[in-house]
Amino acid sequence: MTRGVLVAVTLCLAVVPFAMLLGSAPPVSTLDRTLSVAAGIGGMAGAALWLHRFPSKTQSIAFSITASLSIACAVLAQSDPLTAILGCTTFATISGYIALFHTPALMVANLMVVLAVSAVPAVALVDVDGYVRTASAFAVVLIGNVAVPYGVQIIVHTLGVDLLKADRDPLTGLYNRRAFYRRTAALATAGDGDGTLLIAMIDLDEFKRLNDTLGHTHGDLALAAVGRALRDHAPRGSVIGRAGGEEFLVAVDVGQSTPAAIGQGLCKAIEVLPFPTTASVGTACVTFHEVLTGDGPYEAITSVIAAADAAMYEAKRNGGNRTRHYVNLARPLDMSSRQRTWSPTTRRWEALPAVGGPVPAPADHRHRLRERDWSASW
Repeated sequence: MTRGVLVAVTLCLAVVPFAMLLGSAPPVSTLDRTLSVAAGIGGMAGAALWLHRFPSKTQSIAFSITASLSIACAVLAQSDPLTAILGCTTFATISGYIALFHTPALMVANLMVVLAVSAVPAVALVDVDGYVRTASAFAVVLIGNVAVPYGVQIIVHTLGVDLLKADRDPLTGLYNRRAFYRRTAALATAGDGDGTLLIAMIDLDEFKRLNDTLGHTHGDLALAAVGRALRDHAPRGSVIGRAGGEEFLVAVDVGQSTPAAIGQGLCKAIEVLPFPTTASVGTACVTFHEVLTGDGPYEAITSVIAAADAAMYEAKRNGGNRTRHYVNLARPLDMSSRQRTWSPTTRRWEALPAVGGPVPAPADHRHRLRERDWSASW
């Protein structure tokens, strides 16, 4: 929809310089006619860009500059100063675009162009209509090109703060589950399929006992400390979220590291906190290529989380404060490995109900987990 609107608006603006060539007061000199044609061609090029694809940041900046210069050419090509200063109001369209997609610095630069270009027909209009009408016309141009972009900037920043808060867990400052999925999907699909996505499921050991003995306030402090520890010790570029309760998720491109090293680092970071709790960490991996060629990133992420969850339970059954890695994700996960599911009602992970009989004992899939153990004194 965004592309369609921008193509339509840009095409309409591109047609105007060509139409003015056939008007009652067309550009007279060869230079003016050349500027008018250049303005139309610039607008057509911008429309073609948006028709082809959603541009990159660099292409969008180039589009903004080209559009602003095209409008300037169209204005300077007009022989009638009143028509020219009226044309300056169209700068507000590109000013609003820059305010929506780019930085205040580019907004200010565009405003300087607006003021410089508008001054040319304003000087000529003084000789025809006097200072009062010229000042009024110039004021209309100035107000439109200040109010529109800066009003858009205020709205963007206000909504941006609300969106940031909506994506964050209020206690730990980490991503909530919805934002974790979205950010992890962006991480997994950003490249050309090279690399491996690791997801770690982290569950705090004996956290209920901590709450029962020291109180929920102390438990909240522990959760906040775990959030800070994960931010400080997770590999660079990690997506870190709170899955609910005392459970956390970390997603990262493995790169030159190993799943074992990443899991150990997360486990150790929580162990040294000044709270009577440790963590059981389960990890699982999938290649970015499999994410791109599968049923979709969200389905792939769900499967990897389920595998990491199963590995985490294996670590917890072996005493906690250790890690396990799920090594056979290529085989489709069956119900025995998806021990739990997220409940939007209780906002916690809950055991799946039995389907056609009891859920197999956790030991049924133990052979799929790498039998590796790190002691609590690691």
